[in-house]
Amino acid sequence: MRNLAWLPLVLLTTAAPVAAPPADDPDSVAALIGQPAPDWSFTRWVRGPKRELGDLRGKVVLVRWWTEGCHFCRATLPAIDALQREHPDDLVVIGVFHPKPEPHDVSDRHILGVARELGFAEPIAFDRDWKTLDRYWLGGHPERNWTSVSFLIDRQGVIRWVHGGGEYHPSSSGAHQRCDVEYRGLEKALAQALGEPERLP
Repeated sequence: MRNLAWLPLVLLTTAAPVAAPPADDPDSVAALIGQPAPDWSFTRWVRGPKRELGDLRGKVVLVRWWTEGCHFCRATLPAIDALQREHPDDLVVIGVFHPKPEPHDVSDRHILGVARELGFAEPIAFDRDWKTLDRYWLGGHPERNWTSVSFLIDRQGVIRWVHGGGEYHPSSSGAHQRCDVEYRGLEKALAQALGEPERLP
């Protein structure tokens, strides 16, 4: 079974100053920034038409893996849903449901019910066996602690921002200082990506 610990972020959601992650952080995202986003191979699309990554060239794409029973997902999904509504023409937000604690089948009806409860109305893909999650994040990194990860992909298909798990959303609460900092980082990366024209291949 994979390491499913959610404790690290809980320890960081205090009013203490936000510190940079240690250099040996297993959930470090630095090596992924600037890399081409891998193609995805989802089990199926639960809501919205099937979309390949190549079909979305010219758009900025935010992909977030989520699951039920995850309070980090509960806090984050409404924030990225709202972000998409702010940029309806150029930003595509995709929520990828991955079952936990281990891969298993889940009905579309159940996934849609959970999404409704969480306030998420964007397209949803189902990554039953975590194949695309492995390709993007877990493959070759058994030490990683999180699966609720996010990737911002620019108009050319290049990864511009990664959140290595947990929650991010705007907040004025000291208890969610890191959440707010991470969200502001996403806003900055998104503004930069949206401001760049599509380059012809």
